[in-house]
Amino acid sequence: MLFHITHHHTEATCPAHNDEVAGKTFGIVLDSLKENVNEVIGAWVDGPGHDFFIVVDADNTSQIFAGLFPIIPIGTAKIQPVDDYVDMITQRQELNS
Repeated sequence: MLFHITHHHTEATCPAHNDEVAGKTFGIVLDSLKENVNEVIGAWVDGPGHDFFIVVDADNTSQIFAGLFPIIPIGTAKIQPVDDYVDMITQRQELNS
């Protein structure tokens, strides 16, 4: 199942100016996710907004929790299950016929 993760932290908890903290958090979070979920589909960032956007394929949110563990102390994450848009439109058409 696909999940869209939005991680947000504040300027007060941002590790951008601390190489040691950055290395132990955002420096390893993608590797941590790759080790714990089925697949990391993509990752994007709005640096000035302190927002990270990650799409993963996982069986459950426990996998995501384990993968996000390095950045949990820095901010919060919103995790939403998402589906393929074209598949949803196709299914809607089938249900309406």
